[in-house]
Amino acid sequence: MNPSRVEEQLLHAEISDLGLTALGALVREQCLHNARIDARLSRLEERAALPPQAELETTQTQPTCSSCDGGEPKNTVLSPEEVDVSAHNSPADDRAAPMCDYCFLFSSNCFSCPGCGREWYCSAACQRLRHRYHAPRCRQQYLPQTRFQTRAAH
Repeated sequence: MNPSRVEEQLLHAEISDLGLTALGALVREQCLHNARIDARLSRLEERAALPPQAELETTQTQPTCSSCDGGEPKNTVLSPEEVDVSAHNSPADDRAAPMCDYCFLFSSNCFSCPGCGREWYCSAACQRLRHRYHAPRCRQQYLPQTRFQTRAAH
């Protein structure tokens, strides 16, 4: 059997494996997202079942040196949305997951190219498959030029 044919079959096998892996990762990510949405929905349903007076929370504010409030503490009524804002905005949700430069999958498991750090990959298979395209560009702008390289270019 021709060696190039064997390489081509291996490449197709890696690509098909990668497709299933990417699909599985997307399904897992969607399930986690759905679980977070379900938890938020159940909390909102619990709040909707409460009587109107129980929804409001009273908090004590700190005195300020403003002339309009006289420096006295005052009671402020906050809605439940204002009180629970920090619970819904966790740093993990706000951080965007990087995208694989080969299969375009957004994943928190992506890692950057060890050579230049400009390309991101979700798996070693994606890194290998993109190597031919990325290798000439890797480290291109970050290598210092010596005097000899500068003279040879002119």
